[in-house]
Amino acid sequence: MSTPIAASDLTWLLMDRRNNLMHVHGLLTLEATPDWDFVRTAVFDRVVSKYRVLSQVPVKRGRHWTWEDDVDFSLDRHVFRVDLPDSSYETLQDYISSQFSVPFDRAHPIWDMQLIVGPDEDRAVFLTRFHHGLGDGIRLVQLLLGICEGAGEHATPTAVGLNKDGGPSGPLDVVRHLAETTVKDGLDVLSHGKEVARDVTHGVISALDPLALPRHVETAFEFVKHPVKLLDVLTSYTSDDNEVSNSWREIGRLLLSEKADAEAWSGHPQTAKSVAWSSGIDLSEVKDIAAAFEGTVNDVLMSAVSLALSDYLRERGVQDIHDLGWMMPVSLQPIDGDLPDTLGNHFAVVLFSMPLGIDDPAELIAEIHERTTRLKHSAEPIVAFGVQKVIAEAPKKVARGITDFFSRKTIGQLSNVPGPRAQLRFAGIPVQSVCAFVPTSGDQPIGICVFSYNGSVAVGVSGDSRMIPDPDHISQGVGRHVTRLMAAARTRSAALSTPLSTPTSSQGA
Repeated sequence: MSTPIAASDLTWLLMDRRNNLMHVHGLLTLEATPDWDFVRTAVFDRVVSKYRVLSQVPVKRGRHWTWEDDVDFSLDRHVFRVDLPDSSYETLQDYISSQFSVPFDRAHPIWDMQLIVGPDEDRAVFLTRFHHGLGDGIRLVQLLLGICEGAGEHATPTAVGLNKDGGPSGPLDVVRHLAETTVKDGLDVLSHGKEVARDVTHGVISALDPLALPRHVETAFEFVKHPVKLLDVLTSYTSDDNEVSNSWREIGRLLLSEKADAEAWSGHPQTAKSVAWSSGIDLSEVKDIAAAFEGTVNDVLMSAVSLALSDYLRERGVQDIHDLGWMMPVSLQPIDGDLPDTLGNHFAVVLFSMPLGIDDPAELIAEIHERTTRLKHSAEPIVAFGVQKVIAEAPKKVARGITDFFSRKTIGQLSNVPGPRAQLRFAGIPVQSVCAFVPTSGDQPIGICVFSYNGSVAVGVSGDSRMIPDPDHISQGVGRHVTRLMAAARTRSAALSTPLSTPTSSQGA
Protein backbone atom coordinates (compact mmCIF):
# COMPACT_ATOMS: atom_id res chain seq x y z
CA MET A 1 0.00 0.00 0.00
CA SER A 2 1.31 3.49 -0.86
CA THR A 3 0.07 6.94 0.13
CA PRO A 4 1.18 10.27 -1.36
CA ILE A 5 3.28 12.33 1.04
CA ALA A 6 1.63 15.68 1.68
CA ALA A 7 3.62 18.78 0.74
CA SER A 8 3.43 19.99 4.35
CA ASP A 9 5.20 16.77 5.44
CA LEU A 10 7.64 16.69 2.54
CA THR A 11 9.05 20.07 3.57
CA TRP A 12 10.42 18.60 6.79
CA LEU A 13 11.26 15.20 5.32
CA LEU A 14 13.75 16.79 2.90
CA MET A 15 15.20 19.37 5.30
CA ASP A 16 17.82 17.10 6.91
CA ARG A 17 21.40 18.35 6.99
CA ARG A 18 24.23 16.18 8.29
CA ASN A 19 24.92 18.77 10.98
CA ASN A 20 21.24 19.43 11.76
CA LEU A 21 18.94 16.43 11.52
CA MET A 22 15.21 17.13 11.42
CA HIS A 23 14.36 14.92 14.40
CA VAL A 24 11.90 15.53 17.26
CA HIS A 25 12.99 14.00 20.60
CA GLY A 26 10.91 13.21 23.67
CA LEU A 27 12.02 12.07 27.12
CA LEU A 28 9.87 10.37 29.77
CA THR A 29 11.45 9.83 33.18
CA LEU A 30 9.91 6.82 34.97
CA GLU A 31 10.08 6.13 38.71
CA ALA A 32 10.98 2.47 38.09
CA THR A 33 12.03 0.19 35.25
CA PRO A 34 9.06 -1.42 33.44
CA ASP A 35 8.92 -5.00 32.26
CA TRP A 36 10.61 -5.22 28.85
CA ASP A 37 8.04 -7.53 27.27
CA PHE A 38 5.30 -5.14 28.36
CA VAL A 39 7.16 -2.22 26.75
CA ARG A 40 7.38 -3.95 23.37
CA THR A 41 3.75 -5.05 23.45
CA ALA A 42 2.49 -1.63 24.55
CA VAL A 43 4.37 0.25 21.84
CA PHE A 44 3.14 -2.10 19.12
CA ASP A 45 -0.48 -2.24 20.29
CA ARG A 46 -0.87 1.43 21.23
CA VAL A 47 0.94 3.23 18.42
CA VAL A 48 2.51 1.05 15.69
CA SER A 49 -0.67 -0.88 14.87
CA LYS A 50 -2.73 2.33 15.01
CA TYR A 51 -0.60 4.58 12.78
CA ARG A 52 0.38 2.81 9.56
CA VAL A 53 2.98 5.44 8.69
CA LEU A 54 5.12 4.03 11.53
CA SER A 55 5.65 0.87 9.46
CA GLN A 56 6.21 2.70 6.19
CA VAL A 57 9.18 4.31 4.44
CA PRO A 58 9.38 7.42 2.25
CA VAL A 59 9.98 6.52 -1.42
CA LYS A 60 10.53 8.82 -4.41
CA ARG A 61 9.10 7.67 -7.71
CA GLY A 62 9.82 10.09 -10.50
CA ARG A 63 8.93 13.54 -9.16
CA HIS A 64 6.54 12.24 -6.51
CA TRP A 65 7.03 10.97 -2.97
CA THR A 66 4.91 8.31 -1.29
CA TRP A 67 4.74 6.38 1.97
CA GLU A 68 5.14 2.65 1.22
CA ASP A 69 5.04 -0.37 3.52
CA ASP A 70 8.35 -1.69 4.83
CA VAL A 71 8.20 -5.34 3.77
CA ASP A 72 11.05 -6.09 6.19
CA PHE A 73 9.53 -4.29 9.19
CA SER A 74 10.87 -5.46 12.56
CA LEU A 75 9.81 -3.98 15.88
CA ASP A 76 13.21 -4.84 17.34
CA ARG A 77 14.82 -2.40 14.93
CA HIS A 78 12.74 0.46 16.35
CA VAL A 79 12.13 -0.44 19.99
CA PHE A 80 15.16 -1.48 22.00
CA ARG A 81 16.73 -1.36 25.44
CA VAL A 82 19.97 0.48 26.28
CA ASP A 83 21.93 -0.43 29.44
CA LEU A 84 24.28 2.29 30.69
CA PRO A 85 27.33 1.58 32.89
CA ASP A 86 26.08 3.86 35.67
CA SER A 87 23.01 5.86 36.62
CA SER A 88 24.52 9.34 36.72
CA TYR A 89 22.92 12.28 34.94
CA GLU A 90 26.21 12.97 33.13
CA THR A 91 26.36 9.46 31.62
CA LEU A 92 22.73 9.67 30.54
CA GLN A 93 23.33 13.17 29.15
CA ASP A 94 26.31 11.99 27.09
CA TYR A 95 24.37 9.08 25.63
CA ILE A 96 21.31 11.14 24.70
CA SER A 97 23.54 13.84 23.20
CA SER A 98 25.13 11.19 20.97
CA GLN A 99 21.72 10.15 19.63
CA PHE A 100 21.05 13.62 18.23
CA SER A 101 23.67 12.96 15.54
CA VAL A 102 22.42 9.51 14.46
CA PRO A 103 20.47 9.64 11.18
CA PHE A 104 17.66 7.21 10.41
CA ASP A 105 18.12 4.45 7.88
CA ARG A 106 15.72 5.55 5.11
CA ALA A 107 15.30 1.90 4.08
CA HIS A 108 13.14 1.47 7.19
CA PRO A 109 10.59 3.58 9.11
CA ILE A 110 12.14 6.78 10.43
CA TRP A 111 11.60 6.57 14.18
CA ASP A 112 12.72 4.65 17.27
CA MET A 113 12.01 4.36 21.00
CA GLN A 114 14.67 3.45 23.55
CA LEU A 115 14.26 2.29 27.15
CA ILE A 116 17.43 3.48 28.89
CA VAL A 117 18.36 2.00 32.27
CA GLY A 118 21.32 1.99 34.64
CA PRO A 119 22.75 -0.99 36.52
CA ASP A 120 20.51 -0.61 39.58
CA GLU A 121 17.27 -0.39 37.50
CA ASP A 122 15.59 1.70 40.19
CA ARG A 123 14.39 4.11 37.52
CA ALA A 124 14.47 4.48 33.74
CA VAL A 125 13.99 6.98 30.95
CA PHE A 126 12.16 6.45 27.70
CA LEU A 127 13.75 8.30 24.77
CA THR A 128 11.74 8.71 21.58
CA ARG A 129 13.07 9.91 18.21
CA PHE A 130 10.73 10.72 15.34
CA HIS A 131 11.57 12.32 12.03
CA HIS A 132 9.71 15.60 11.59
CA GLY A 133 8.39 14.32 8.27
CA LEU A 134 6.06 12.00 10.20
CA GLY A 135 4.26 14.80 12.00
CA ASP A 136 4.52 18.08 13.86
CA GLY A 137 5.67 18.42 17.45
CA ILE A 138 2.23 18.55 19.03
CA ARG A 139 1.05 15.40 17.27
CA LEU A 140 4.27 13.54 18.02
CA VAL A 141 3.91 14.49 21.68
CA GLN A 142 0.35 13.13 21.58
CA LEU A 143 1.69 9.95 20.04
CA LEU A 144 4.33 9.66 22.75
CA LEU A 145 1.76 10.17 25.46
CA GLY A 146 -0.48 7.65 23.74
CA ILE A 147 1.71 4.82 25.01
CA CYS A 148 0.87 5.88 28.58
CA GLU A 149 -2.29 5.13 30.51
CA GLY A 150 -4.58 6.84 32.97
CA ALA A 151 -4.72 10.45 31.83
CA GLY A 152 -7.81 10.47 29.61
CA GLU A 153 -8.72 13.82 28.07
CA HIS A 154 -6.13 15.58 30.24
CA ALA A 155 -3.36 13.93 28.20
CA THR A 156 -4.07 16.08 25.16
CA PRO A 157 -1.69 19.01 24.69
CA THR A 158 -3.59 22.20 23.95
CA ALA A 159 -2.95 24.55 21.05
CA VAL A 160 -4.83 27.51 19.62
CA GLY A 161 -5.68 27.60 15.92
CA LEU A 162 -4.99 31.00 14.38
CA ASN A 163 -7.08 30.54 11.23
CA LYS A 164 -10.25 32.32 12.34
CA ASP A 165 -13.68 31.49 10.97
CA GLY A 166 -14.51 33.68 8.03
CA GLY A 167 -10.94 34.92 7.72
CA PRO A 168 -8.37 34.34 4.98
CA SER A 169 -7.52 30.67 4.57
CA GLY A 170 -4.40 30.69 2.42
CA PRO A 171 -1.41 32.82 1.43
CA LEU A 172 -3.10 34.30 -1.67
CA ASP A 173 -6.27 35.04 0.28
CA VAL A 174 -4.15 36.71 2.94
CA VAL A 175 -2.47 39.01 0.40
CA ARG A 176 -5.84 39.92 -1.12
CA HIS A 177 -7.35 40.51 2.32
CA LEU A 178 -4.47 42.75 3.36
CA ALA A 179 -4.63 44.77 0.15
CA GLU A 180 -8.36 45.38 0.57
CA THR A 181 -8.15 46.57 4.15
CA THR A 182 -4.76 48.28 4.45
CA VAL A 183 -6.05 51.72 3.41
CA LYS A 184 -8.84 51.62 5.96
CA ASP A 185 -6.63 50.44 8.77
CA GLY A 186 -3.85 52.78 7.68
CA LEU A 187 -6.00 55.62 8.98
CA ASP A 188 -4.95 54.45 12.47
CA VAL A 189 -1.43 55.51 11.60
CA LEU A 190 -2.36 58.67 9.72
CA SER A 191 -4.46 59.87 12.64
CA HIS A 192 -1.19 60.09 14.53
CA GLY A 193 0.57 61.83 11.65
CA LYS A 194 2.50 64.29 13.78
CA GLU A 195 3.80 61.62 16.11
CA VAL A 196 4.77 59.30 13.24
CA ALA A 197 6.52 62.08 11.38
CA ARG A 198 8.36 62.99 14.54
CA ASP A 199 9.51 59.48 15.38
CA VAL A 200 10.37 58.37 11.83
CA THR A 201 12.05 61.50 10.51
CA HIS A 202 13.36 63.16 13.65
CA GLY A 203 16.58 61.17 13.68
CA VAL A 204 17.14 61.34 9.91
CA ILE A 205 16.40 65.07 9.42
CA SER A 206 18.12 66.11 12.61
CA ALA A 207 21.20 64.23 11.50
CA LEU A 208 21.54 66.78 8.68
CA ASP A 209 21.95 69.57 11.24
CA PRO A 210 25.66 69.72 12.19
CA LEU A 211 24.80 71.12 15.61
CA ALA A 212 22.47 68.22 16.33
CA LEU A 213 24.64 65.55 14.72
CA PRO A 214 26.18 64.09 17.89
CA ARG A 215 22.75 63.73 19.46
CA HIS A 216 20.69 62.32 16.59
CA VAL A 217 22.97 60.60 14.12
CA GLU A 218 22.73 57.33 16.06
CA THR A 219 18.95 57.29 15.64
CA ALA A 220 19.26 57.95 11.89
CA PHE A 221 21.72 55.12 11.42
CA GLU A 222 19.53 52.79 13.48
CA PHE A 223 16.71 53.11 10.93
CA VAL A 224 19.13 52.48 8.07
CA LYS A 225 20.96 49.61 9.76
CA HIS A 226 17.84 47.98 11.22
CA PRO A 227 14.86 48.59 8.86
CA VAL A 228 12.61 46.49 11.08
CA LYS A 229 12.77 49.32 13.64
CA LEU A 230 11.10 51.57 11.07
CA LEU A 231 8.31 49.00 10.78
CA ASP A 232 7.94 49.00 14.56
CA VAL A 233 7.52 52.79 14.62
CA LEU A 234 4.97 52.79 11.80
CA THR A 235 2.85 50.10 13.45
CA SER A 236 3.21 51.24 17.06
CA TYR A 237 0.18 53.54 16.75
CA THR A 238 -2.23 50.73 16.03
CA SER A 239 -3.71 48.40 18.62
CA ASP A 240 -1.93 45.16 19.53
CA ASP A 241 -4.72 43.10 17.94
CA ASN A 242 -4.93 45.04 14.64
CA GLU A 243 -4.55 42.11 12.25
CA VAL A 244 -3.74 44.11 9.11
CA SER A 245 -1.12 46.34 10.74
CA ASN A 246 0.42 43.37 12.52
CA SER A 247 0.48 41.32 9.33
CA TRP A 248 2.53 43.91 7.46
CA ARG A 249 4.73 44.31 10.53
CA GLU A 250 5.44 40.60 11.01
CA ILE A 251 5.78 39.71 7.32
CA GLY A 252 8.12 42.70 6.96
CA ARG A 253 10.17 41.39 9.87
CA LEU A 254 10.30 37.97 8.22
CA LEU A 255 11.71 39.49 5.03
CA LEU A 256 13.85 42.36 6.33
CA SER A 257 15.36 41.01 9.54
CA GLU A 258 19.12 40.85 9.38
CA LYS A 259 21.21 37.74 9.97
CA ALA A 260 20.88 36.35 13.48
CA ASP A 261 24.14 36.83 15.35
CA ALA A 262 24.76 36.38 19.05
CA GLU A 263 28.55 36.77 18.70
CA ALA A 264 29.20 33.76 20.92
CA TRP A 265 27.26 31.59 18.46
CA SER A 266 28.84 32.35 15.12
CA GLY A 267 29.97 29.97 12.41
CA HIS A 268 28.61 26.68 11.10
CA PRO A 269 27.35 24.07 13.59
CA GLN A 270 29.10 20.72 13.58
CA THR A 271 27.63 17.25 13.70
CA ALA A 272 28.18 16.67 17.43
CA LYS A 273 25.40 17.96 19.70
CA SER A 274 25.09 18.68 23.40
CA VAL A 275 21.79 18.46 25.27
CA ALA A 276 20.52 19.24 28.75
CA TRP A 277 17.21 19.26 30.54
CA SER A 278 15.83 20.35 33.89
CA SER A 279 12.41 19.98 35.47
CA GLY A 280 10.53 20.90 38.59
CA ILE A 281 9.55 24.52 37.85
CA ASP A 282 6.27 25.06 39.71
CA LEU A 283 3.56 25.91 37.18
CA SER A 284 1.38 27.51 39.87
CA GLU A 285 4.18 29.99 40.58
CA VAL A 286 4.40 30.79 36.87
CA LYS A 287 0.67 31.53 36.89
CA ASP A 288 1.06 33.75 39.97
CA ILE A 289 3.82 35.71 38.23
CA ALA A 290 1.63 36.13 35.16
CA ALA A 291 -1.23 37.46 37.29
CA ALA A 292 1.02 39.90 39.17
CA PHE A 293 2.45 41.37 35.95
CA GLU A 294 -0.78 41.14 33.93
CA GLY A 295 0.70 38.74 31.40
CA THR A 296 0.24 35.14 30.33
CA VAL A 297 2.00 31.92 31.29
CA ASN A 298 3.79 32.03 27.93
CA ASP A 299 4.94 35.62 28.60
CA VAL A 300 6.50 34.56 31.90
CA LEU A 301 8.22 31.46 30.52
CA MET A 302 9.60 33.35 27.51
CA SER A 303 10.82 36.08 29.90
CA ALA A 304 12.66 33.48 31.98
CA VAL A 305 14.27 32.12 28.80
CA SER A 306 15.27 35.67 27.79
CA LEU A 307 16.87 36.33 31.17
CA ALA A 308 18.73 33.00 31.13
CA LEU A 309 20.09 33.67 27.63
CA SER A 310 21.10 37.23 28.58
CA ASP A 311 23.07 35.80 31.52
CA TYR A 312 24.65 33.12 29.34
CA LEU A 313 25.83 35.59 26.70
CA ARG A 314 27.12 38.09 29.27
CA GLU A 315 29.16 35.31 30.88
CA ARG A 316 30.82 34.82 27.51
CA GLY A 317 31.74 38.45 27.08
CA VAL A 318 28.89 39.51 24.80
CA GLN A 319 28.26 43.11 25.82
CA ASP A 320 25.87 44.18 23.07
CA ILE A 321 22.80 42.26 24.23
CA HIS A 322 20.03 42.76 21.67
CA ASP A 323 16.99 41.05 20.19
CA LEU A 324 17.38 37.43 19.18
CA GLY A 325 15.29 35.95 16.37
CA TRP A 326 13.72 32.52 16.85
CA MET A 327 11.61 30.27 14.68
CA MET A 328 8.53 29.44 16.75
CA PRO A 329 5.93 26.81 15.74
CA VAL A 330 2.29 27.90 15.63
CA SER A 331 -0.51 25.38 15.16
CA LEU A 332 -2.89 26.17 12.31
CA GLN A 333 -5.58 23.83 13.60
CA PRO A 334 -7.15 23.31 17.02
CA ILE A 335 -5.90 20.07 18.58
CA ASP A 336 -8.37 17.45 19.75
CA GLY A 337 -7.87 14.11 21.43
CA ASP A 338 -8.14 12.03 18.26
CA LEU A 339 -4.95 11.94 16.24
CA PRO A 340 -5.40 11.47 12.48
CA ASP A 341 -4.16 8.09 11.27
CA THR A 342 -1.63 9.79 9.02
CA LEU A 343 -0.34 12.11 11.79
CA GLY A 344 1.08 14.88 9.55
CA ASN A 345 2.29 18.47 9.95
CA HIS A 346 -0.37 21.11 10.54
CA PHE A 347 1.65 24.08 11.71
CA ALA A 348 3.79 26.95 10.52
CA VAL A 349 7.03 28.35 11.89
CA VAL A 350 7.01 32.10 12.42
CA LEU A 351 9.73 34.56 13.37
CA PHE A 352 9.61 35.61 17.03
CA SER A 353 11.96 38.43 17.98
CA MET A 354 12.87 37.88 21.63
CA PRO A 355 14.14 40.94 23.55
CA LEU A 356 17.36 40.36 25.49
CA GLY A 357 19.11 42.46 28.10
CA ILE A 358 15.95 43.79 29.79
CA ASP A 359 16.41 43.12 33.50
CA ASP A 360 13.26 44.81 34.81
CA PRO A 361 10.57 42.07 35.11
CA ALA A 362 7.59 44.34 34.42
CA GLU A 363 9.20 45.89 31.36
CA LEU A 364 10.36 42.54 29.97
CA ILE A 365 7.03 40.74 30.44
CA ALA A 366 5.12 43.69 28.94
CA GLU A 367 7.45 43.79 25.90
CA ILE A 368 7.15 40.06 25.26
CA HIS A 369 3.37 40.25 25.70
CA GLU A 370 3.09 42.97 23.05
CA ARG A 371 5.30 41.12 20.58
CA THR A 372 3.54 37.79 20.93
CA THR A 373 0.11 39.44 20.77
CA ARG A 374 0.98 41.21 17.52
CA LEU A 375 2.40 37.98 16.11
CA LYS A 376 -0.69 36.00 17.07
CA HIS A 377 -3.00 38.61 15.53
CA SER A 378 -1.27 38.60 12.15
CA ALA A 379 -1.33 36.63 8.92
CA GLU A 380 2.31 35.55 9.18
CA PRO A 381 1.50 31.93 10.18
CA ILE A 382 -0.61 31.45 7.03
CA VAL A 383 2.00 33.07 4.78
CA ALA A 384 4.77 31.04 6.43
CA PHE A 385 2.78 27.85 5.81
CA GLY A 386 2.65 28.82 2.12
CA VAL A 387 6.40 29.33 2.07
CA GLN A 388 6.85 25.86 3.57
CA LYS A 389 4.77 24.41 0.73
CA VAL A 390 6.91 26.24 -1.84
CA ILE A 391 10.02 24.74 -0.23
CA ALA A 392 8.55 21.25 -0.54
CA GLU A 393 7.68 21.64 -4.22
CA ALA A 394 10.83 23.51 -5.34
CA PRO A 395 13.96 21.88 -6.81
CA LYS A 396 16.45 20.81 -4.15
CA LYS A 397 18.89 23.69 -4.79
CA VAL A 398 16.11 26.29 -4.68
CA ALA A 399 14.56 24.73 -1.57
CA ARG A 400 17.91 24.78 0.20
CA GLY A 401 18.38 28.45 -0.70
CA ILE A 402 14.94 29.42 0.66
CA THR A 403 15.58 27.43 3.83
CA ASP A 404 18.92 29.15 4.34
CA PHE A 405 17.39 32.59 3.71
CA PHE A 406 14.89 32.23 6.54
CA SER A 407 16.96 30.13 8.95
CA ARG A 408 19.80 32.69 8.83
CA LYS A 409 17.43 35.25 10.33
CA THR A 410 17.01 33.15 13.47
CA ILE A 411 19.31 31.60 16.04
CA GLY A 412 17.23 28.46 16.44
CA GLN A 413 13.87 26.91 17.26
CA LEU A 414 11.89 27.87 20.37
CA SER A 415 8.72 26.12 21.52
CA ASN A 416 6.38 26.25 24.50
CA VAL A 417 4.23 23.11 24.75
CA PRO A 418 1.36 22.96 27.27
CA GLY A 419 1.27 19.22 27.95
CA PRO A 420 -0.87 16.89 30.06
CA ARG A 421 -2.33 18.33 33.25
CA ALA A 422 -2.67 14.93 34.95
CA GLN A 423 -0.27 12.26 36.21
CA LEU A 424 0.67 9.75 33.51
CA ARG A 425 1.66 6.13 34.03
CA PHE A 426 3.46 3.64 31.85
CA ALA A 427 3.06 -0.03 32.71
CA GLY A 428 1.53 1.22 35.94
CA ILE A 429 4.71 3.15 36.80
CA PRO A 430 4.32 6.91 37.45
CA VAL A 431 5.88 9.21 34.86
CA GLN A 432 7.97 11.63 36.91
CA SER A 433 8.64 14.20 34.20
CA VAL A 434 8.19 14.81 30.48
CA CYS A 435 10.61 16.79 28.36
CA ALA A 436 10.99 17.46 24.64
CA PHE A 437 13.69 18.75 22.30
CA VAL A 438 13.04 20.66 19.07
CA PRO A 439 15.04 20.24 15.84
CA THR A 440 17.06 23.01 14.21
CA SER A 441 17.46 23.78 10.52
CA GLY A 442 20.07 25.34 8.26
CA ASP A 443 22.94 26.61 10.39
CA GLN A 444 20.90 27.25 13.54
CA PRO A 445 23.00 26.34 16.62
CA ILE A 446 20.35 25.96 19.36
CA GLY A 447 16.86 24.68 20.14
CA ILE A 448 14.84 25.26 23.32
CA CYS A 449 11.58 23.56 24.33
CA VAL A 450 9.58 24.49 27.42
CA PHE A 451 7.15 21.70 28.37
CA SER A 452 4.51 21.75 31.11
CA TYR A 453 3.26 18.51 32.65
CA ASN A 454 1.23 17.69 35.75
CA GLY A 455 1.75 21.07 37.43
CA SER A 456 5.44 21.51 36.64
CA VAL A 457 7.57 22.81 33.79
CA ALA A 458 10.63 21.21 32.19
CA VAL A 459 13.16 22.86 29.89
CA GLY A 460 15.00 20.98 27.14
CA VAL A 461 18.01 22.57 25.45
CA SER A 462 19.91 21.10 22.50
CA GLY A 463 22.67 22.71 20.51
CA ASP A 464 25.97 22.58 18.72
CA SER A 465 28.57 21.09 21.08
CA ARG A 466 31.26 23.56 20.01
CA MET A 467 29.21 26.75 20.38
CA ILE A 468 27.11 25.58 23.34
CA PRO A 469 29.17 23.03 25.27
CA ASP A 470 27.33 23.71 28.54
CA PRO A 471 23.58 23.72 27.80
CA ASP A 472 22.87 23.03 31.50
CA HIS A 473 23.65 26.69 32.19
CA ILE A 474 20.68 27.66 30.04
CA SER A 475 18.17 25.00 31.15
CA GLN A 476 18.90 25.58 34.83
CA GLY A 477 19.04 29.34 34.31
CA VAL A 478 15.40 29.35 33.24
CA GLY A 479 14.41 27.81 36.57
CA ARG A 480 16.52 30.27 38.55
CA HIS A 481 14.90 33.20 36.82
CA VAL A 482 11.39 31.88 37.43
CA THR A 483 12.32 31.92 41.14
CA ARG A 484 13.56 35.52 40.84
CA LEU A 485 10.45 36.56 38.92
CA MET A 486 8.34 35.01 41.68
CA ALA A 487 10.17 37.14 44.27
CA ALA A 488 9.59 40.24 42.13
CA ALA A 489 5.91 39.33 41.75
CA ARG A 490 5.51 39.05 45.52
CA THR A 491 7.17 42.43 46.01
CA ARG A 492 4.96 43.98 43.34
CA SER A 493 1.78 42.47 44.78
CA ALA A 494 2.68 43.62 48.28
CA ALA A 495 3.37 47.15 47.05
CA LEU A 496 0.10 47.35 45.15
CA SER A 497 -1.94 46.02 48.07
CA THR A 498 -0.41 48.42 50.62
CA PRO A 499 -2.35 51.72 50.81
CA LEU A 500 -0.21 54.77 50.14
CA SER A 501 0.08 57.08 53.14
CA THR A 502 -1.61 60.48 52.82
CA PRO A 503 0.98 63.28 52.96
CA THR A 504 0.56 65.82 55.77
CA SER A 505 -0.68 69.10 54.39
CA SER A 506 1.61 72.06 54.92
CA GLN A 507 1.74 75.66 53.87
CA GLY A 508 2.81 76.03 50.27
CA ALA A 509 2.19 72.36 49.45
